[in-house]
Amino acid sequence: MQEVRLYYIDWLRVLVILSLIPYHAALTYTEIGSTYIKTTIYDSRVLPFLAIKSPLASFFMVLLFFVSGVAAYYSFHRRGRAVYIKERITKIGIPFLLGTVLLCPVQAYFKARYEGYSGNIVHFASEFFSAKFIHYLAYAHLWFLLYLFIFTFVSVPLFTKWAGDETKLKKISSYLSRGNKILIPIFGLVWVEILLRPFFFGQQNFVLDWANNIVYFSVFIFGFIFASDDRLQQRVFQLAGASKILFVILMLLYIMIEYLHMTQGAMGKYLMPVWILTKGIYECAAVIFFVTLGKKFFDRASPILRYLNQASFTYYLVHFIPISFLSYYLAAKDIHIYVKYLIVVLFSYLFVWMVYEGIRRLKSVLANSLGKQKQKYMKL
Repeated sequence: MQEVRLYYIDWLRVLVILSLIPYHAALTYTEIGSTYIKTTIYDSRVLPFLAIKSPLASFFMVLLFFVSGVAAYYSFHRRGRAVYIKERITKIGIPFLLGTVLLCPVQAYFKARYEGYSGNIVHFASEFFSAKFIHYLAYAHLWFLLYLFIFTFVSVPLFTKWAGDETKLKKISSYLSRGNKILIPIFGLVWVEILLRPFFFGQQNFVLDWANNIVYFSVFIFGFIFASDDRLQQRVFQLAGASKILFVILMLLYIMIEYLHMTQGAMGKYLMPVWILTKGIYECAAVIFFVTLGKKFFDRASPILRYLNQASFTYYLVHFIPISFLSYYLAAKDIHIYVKYLIVVLFSYLFVWMVYEGIRRLKSVLANSLGKQKQKYMKL
């Protein structure tokens, strides 16, 4: 499987995760979106933050689930069902539980302090795991791991069936590769958004999030199918031109919609239906645009990619801690908001890098120590 590895898919996953710091830091100044510290701006100064937040919010998690589906194809076929399930438990399920217990109370503590809580972080843990769990954003950004963990187990019977008889999977990919059949999953996703988004706006608790549940699971499955057949990949790449135009137009539209909503309260009656009608189109266009862009410019191995692949999960897990702390610390400071934002973003990247390097070097020291102990034991 190594020789057919889709390196651009690795790059897309890494780049989405790298975008989390500027994205979550920008939410501090916008009314829309969940983050721990909110100092919302209701004038034109919010535009740069919306230019970061608005385009990403409506597609980058869709792209990440698509990429996860591609990765699932290679993992399932290389390792088999039993090892695949065991790996998903250790790499997704356990980190989700540990992150919720150990990381989320730390990042939520600064929200509590911002709202007037005076206790220390040890005492805050009992408050976090209480009726205020949702108020403190619950498992926060780790919702992605929860959804992916559930999707993994729901899809195992289907993946097993396809792995047992590859012709069934090939029939699907072959069908979607012919003519305009590729538009079927696109129109399906658009209709899911139109029919469900007005009722399930995006509470990421899985139980009350059926618009996202179906959209994310659908692109996860499509990513699996996409990885299985070069013909389907080439058919998707042929949509590059149209996807680029739609992506740019709708990206600008979304920035305008959210800006009008924040500054003039105009979103409710007229703009919300526009956002809902176009969201599915934007999601598909953005995924196709970035997949084709990645294929063209990033489909190669490199030492940078190897390093970022290894670091990205640590980055994902801990990035909200420095954002929460720095946003809280700087909230009352008399500093220009753009300078505050840059400080939060730059120092958050630095913090995450230091954490990863610290973990990596500790592992190296422990491995060397265990190796020496083993050699000493062998000599005895």
